Amino acid sequence: MRADPQAGTRAELPPLSRLPSVRHLPPSRAPGQRLAAALLRLGSRLTFKALVGPPFPVGFQRAVAHALALPALPGRAVDIRAERIRHANGEMAAERILPAGQRPARAILYLHGGAFCICSPRTHRALTTRLARLTRAQVLVPHYRRTPEHPFPAQIDDGVAAYRQLLAEGVAPQDIAIAGDSAGGTLALLVPLALRRLGLPLPASLVLLSPLTDTRLNARSLQERGRRDPLLRAGWAEQAGRWYAVDPAHPLANPMQSDLAGLPPTLVQVCEDEILYDDSVAFAQRSAAAGNQVELEIIPDGWHVFQMHAAVLAQAAAALQRQADFLLRHWSQAAHREAA
Repeated sequence: MRADPQAGTRAELPPLSRLPSVRHLPPSRAPGQRLAAALLRLGSRLTFKALVGPPFPVGFQRAVAHALALPALPGRAVDIRAERIRHANGEMAAERILPAGQRPARAILYLHGGAFCICSPRTHRALTTRLARLTRAQVLVPHYRRTPEHPFPAQIDDGVAAYRQLLAEGVAPQDIAIAGDSAGGTLALLVPLALRRLGLPLPASLVLLSPLTDTRLNARSLQERGRRDPLLRAGWAEQAGRWYAVDPAHPLANPMQSDLAGLPPTLVQVCEDEILYDDSVAFAQRSAAAGNQVELEIIPDGWHVFQMHAAVLAQAAAALQRQADFLLRHWSQAAHREAA
């Protein structure tokens, strides 16, 4: 399977109105929620957007991301365990999050965001712990190798190793889902493409939160929505792209230049005010055109991975609940197909 340099162009994509399942969510009308969102947006603009990206080195960016994640409260009624995953290059740290006192048969492989270069399982506990509780599934979060120390395709290889770990533990493919946000959403798309090339069974479903789907970084929203986005700036995406150092000749170089046919049912959530808006929409269009089942949610008053604030924002909590409902629905459908 080779990349098609012409794939993913706007001319071949169906219009958004023709997607089988696209939902434009209503804005929040509660004054308290609107105030909380405004304060969070302002705080993100003054801290993350100002300090994460060039000219700052990666170590400083990682420290900022971890410090800003501390106030994001994890969900309750879960157990968090530190683990090691073996793979071809040795071992990889990971977190396994379990509903309290349980070891469910179903599992989510969660690939955290952070432009491939920052963040960790710890920074994303506000998301992963809530998904474990809402789905009553275990959530495995690998601390995959990051750039610039480990460029492409190390992150994909580590995602595949974590998926193999679940299979080795006896988790059935139809009981696995893969989810991720931002660059982790990119990996949540690329890992199934890598699994297919390896002849391994695919998971039951995918959940992508504002993924980067075109590594060429030529989407119009990167520039047009730069001022509106309170969290990300195009300069950071460009820096991250240099550190990712993708090999354009690699078959997994760019999701939008890959054969998307046969992917599992996919939920994509994206907010209007973010520079990766076009990436999410174009992927949903192209995946649907390839014959896949895709649901696209467009959220008007959120921002990039605002679901991290589910402890404060009702809209964010509702978005996570819809993710859980999607996963549970497709696990159930996979179980029925297996029993038939």
